[in-house]
Amino acid sequence: MFSLAGKIAVVTGAASGIGLAVAERFRAAGATVVGIDRTATEDGIVADVSDETVLAAAFDTVISRHGRLDIVVNNAGIQPLGVDFANLTPALLERTFAVNVNGVAFGIKHAARLMKSVGRIVNTGSFVGTIGVPQGTAYAASKAAVIHLTRCAAVELAPRGITVNCVCPGTVATPAVLDIPDNPEIAFAEARTPLGRLASPAEIAAAFHFLASEEASYITGAVLPVDGGITAGWERYDLVTPPNFQNGKWND
Repeated sequence: MFSLAGKIAVVTGAASGIGLAVAERFRAAGATVVGIDRTATEDGIVADVSDETVLAAAFDTVISRHGRLDIVVNNAGIQPLGVDFANLTPALLERTFAVNVNGVAFGIKHAARLMKSVGRIVNTGSFVGTIGVPQGTAYAASKAAVIHLTRCAAVELAPRGITVNCVCPGTVATPAVLDIPDNPEIAFAEARTPLGRLASPAEIAAAFHFLASEEASYITGAVLPVDGGITAGWERYDLVTPPNFQNGKWND
């Protein structure tokens, strides 16, 4: 089950974190994986996904090397959390959208251009793209855009047999999170997430694996939260029973 044997897959942002875990899992399932990243990776191509010309050339290189393209994971991104509206700048907003939104949009464009038929595209969203959060202006808005790009592409590409889905992780134990000294996000996520911990990259990669597989052939336009329940609701809501409620009845 969930075999990717013989498939040619591209994973952007494959040098670390979620992208690396996805690439490793795909290889274990039998796929040939080409990583696209600004850092060199195994069987990879060095490229900045925010530059469409460079990204298109990287996809063309995959075709010249392997002859076809079956799976694309648009995962590369930057994570400028902790910046509020007061400190938002044009440069930050533009760079965040260039990588997180343009990189996905053009990843979809060139994946669709090169996929012959029956392809799989899976994008990386985020739980903060589905809920409002303070100090997440640029990043959260960019991930909300990724979610809607997913839906638009799913509708447009369905006649060709290409499915497009989005995985929305919660807080994941990646270098982007762990390498920040005394990162308050970790304790906050552990306290607020109903499962009480951060996700491992491997747990997120499992969702990508399923959506890239033949078993997910009738799923498109889906936004899959893999967030430990943090968007399902609060795990604590400290309330006092109102005096109107007595003996199982509400007294007006």
